[in-house]
Amino acid sequence: MNTILLILGVLALGAVAISAYVFTVAARNYVSDDKHSDESASRSTLANDYTSRAQADRRKLKVESFPITVSGLFIQEERRIIPDRRLLA
Repeated sequence: MNTILLILGVLALGAVAISAYVFTVAARNYVSDDKHSDESASRSTLANDYTSRAQADRRKLKVESFPITVSGLFIQEERRIIPDRRLLA
């Protein structure tokens, strides 16, 4: 009986070791970013991902008066309370 328990214990420890190895390899592959291994390449790619905007807010460029029709939808009044929604964050 002791031999069977010893074999089961060794197999259980082996299973834990194998699962820990698989978990760490999967986590390393998931977290690592091999396509941007070079820092200069990743900086240039990040710089190209964002579109620069003008400092003026889009809503201030053209003032609409209500009621208006947008894409076939009739809007009676403006529902925005805060003049700039970015102030909420």
